Amino acid sequence: MEWGDSVKKKVTIVIFILLTVFSTNVLAATSLHKEIENDLRGFQGRVGVYAKNLKTGKTFQFNQNTVFPTASTSKLVVALATYKYLYPAAGADKRDQYDQKIRLMMTISDNDSFYDLLNEMDSSHPDVLDKVVKDFRLRQTRIHNEDAYNKYQYHSVTTPYEMGKVFEKIYLNAYLDKGKSEKLKAELANTIFHDEIPRYMMTPVYHKVGELDQILCDVGVVQDGHDPILISFYTDTPDHTYSSNFIAAESAKLYNALRRK
Repeated sequence: MEWGDSVKKKVTIVIFILLTVFSTNVLAATSLHKEIENDLRGFQGRVGVYAKNLKTGKTFQFNQNTVFPTASTSKLVVALATYKYLYPAAGADKRDQYDQKIRLMMTISDNDSFYDLLNEMDSSHPDVLDKVVKDFRLRQTRIHNEDAYNKYQYHSVTTPYEMGKVFEKIYLNAYLDKGKSEKLKAELANTIFHDEIPRYMMTPVYHKVGELDQILCDVGVVQDGHDPILISFYTDTPDHTYSSNFIAAESAKLYNALRRK
């Protein structure tokens, strides 16, 4: 059966509208990407970013392989090492202690809990942090490591890409069992810190911030129920008010650039 002229015209109009909408979205995304790149190039200090739509695989990268001190994002690796390598052999009371220390590290970035776990690892399980690094096949990340200190003057270093990779595995329940992963994510969604990635988000954010000397960083996933957007953002500059505002504003732009409209 042949189509009439009126049907052909309607189909043509629909195709034209769809192509116009698609082209407009592509141009808008491209324009926003360029805006973010220009903002990053103008940052007053060192900056590195790795962002990814965990549904589509679309990424944004800028100095993603540059090495930065981890600041408190290293607590993610310490938590993973505890759950993966210390927890299975522990009794019930000890497991409760581990749970409590990890909860405090994730929600309030508690340093006493962090150092308690590091001291236990140093004395009884000196290889577990390196095991986690190897499990993730991280090439430049070092946690609580003398070689890192000798090279960078910090004991724990990473890159935006590699810590983003760690957080992606946490979010996807791809390293720990589901129970521990969900517990960790619940804690990361309920931290006392809201100034960086979450500031302009109107949707839940799982994240871990870090602040040390000139370093301010935040790594997390923005979850709007449609497209989870991973953002790993590291800055190195003396003015933390400036870097906090910068991370918040650019994270909002990254979310809009990577999510499906």
